[in-house]
Amino acid sequence: MKKLQIILAIIAAVPALLILTWLVAIPEELIEGHIENAMAQSGNNMSLSVDGLRKGILFALYADSLDLQMDNKPAIQITNFSSSFSPSYLSNKQLAFAISGNIGTGDLKGIVKLPVEGDITIDKAELSAISYLNRFGISIRGNLSSSIKIINETSVNVVFEIPDLDIAESALAAVPFLNTFHKMQGAISIAGNRIQFDSVSLEGEKGYARVKGNISNGVMNLELEVMPLADSLNTLESMVIGKYIVSPGYYVIPITGPLM
Repeated sequence: MKKLQIILAIIAAVPALLILTWLVAIPEELIEGHIENAMAQSGNNMSLSVDGLRKGILFALYADSLDLQMDNKPAIQITNFSSSFSPSYLSNKQLAFAISGNIGTGDLKGIVKLPVEGDITIDKAELSAISYLNRFGISIRGNLSSSIKIINETSVNVVFEIPDLDIAESALAAVPFLNTFHKMQGAISIAGNRIQFDSVSLEGEKGYARVKGNISNGVMNLELEVMPLADSLNTLESMVIGKYIVSPGYYVIPITGPLM
């Protein structure tokens, strides 16, 4: 009986020892460094800086902001970030953490499983808070909802929808009516330094468009297929895109070169 009591005491002491080690022996700076180094070594030309990292009990983490950069330029900021241990995945022999945060006034939440796997949803994130979009030379507003599947440290699949797209101005002078598109949806995949536009469409009062191609190592190799509605374009708009005509009512505009 005494041996059983000793064994039970040891079993009960192990979690307490782990929690104490987490709270006392592991400094925030060490955790922060490991997180930033893991992102830098992912092979995606990505880096991450963490501001205001704090520990909580049961391996919880909190941060004022996570700032993601791509090609050494700002891409996206997640504020009010939190991460908590999710024990339900232990039955599958996986360590998993529930995460949450904000992108602008939108919400981010999901599950990340170690070493690198996860499912994340974004609900009504403000496009103006996603700095990466500024590199396309487009002033764009709206709210993004998305489902993101992290396959491994270099592969990610993204399905998204922007039901209230508002393009204020565009550097793509070849499409003078780009600001008439008010809905965008589609799917993209990321593999290493390559972003593939698997299926991306736009629609608005003057017609429809599709984006095809990829961005590889910061260089765009894209095509914008434009299908305006009959008689929807004015004379100037018809003249500007006329040189890109493939067949009546169908235009293909190349978008190539390095990102800004």
